[in-house]
Amino acid sequence: MSTNQSNDTARVIPNWESCIDCGACEVACQRTWDLPPETNRIEVVALEHGTEDEAQKPMQCYNCAEAPCVDVCPTDALLFRDDGTVRVSGDLCIGCHYCGVGCPFGAPQYPDAEVPEADEMNPLGARGNGLMDKCTTCEPRQEEDLEPACSSECPTDALLFGTPDELSEKLDEEGTSTPFEPEAARIVFGDDADSVISE
Repeated sequence: MSTNQSNDTARVIPNWESCIDCGACEVACQRTWDLPPETNRIEVVALEHGTEDEAQKPMQCYNCAEAPCVDVCPTDALLFRDDGTVRVSGDLCIGCHYCGVGCPFGAPQYPDAEVPEADEMNPLGARGNGLMDKCTTCEPRQEEDLEPACSSECPTDALLFGTPDELSEKLDEEGTSTPFEPEAARIVFGDDADSVISE
């Protein structure tokens, strides 16, 4: 299993109990990175569809510490950056969808649309033509000491951003717990999972 066990890796995780299905996170992401409507690096989806517990929840890449997508990629197009986030190399991605099968959270997207190339305003660009694209955790914004667009513009704090220790503190302040079951939390946080799993 490919693992990056950095306690300093900052991630965006959902605080599902606070989500009101307003879509501000989707709009913030698309506006910030000039993405076409069909390219969803974060998406509000229906969970437990058709039941009395049905709810709309934001979903995106969690830059897992034990990232299954990195393990299954046959071309090594997915790799861990020094900060612990998972980066896609557009030059190596062949659009095989193995990462989509490996990811338990449905994060990889494969937009067919032509998307903006990387440039000074959007240094990460986006991939289209069926190649994999995903949340980048707004790396350029972080370099300017800004939160990712989705979490900074969420009106109800339904998206929390921080290291495992910071997320644990935020969840305690909100009086809620991680949305992940223990096994999923270990995929996302690796050895730091215990710090964000409430007893």
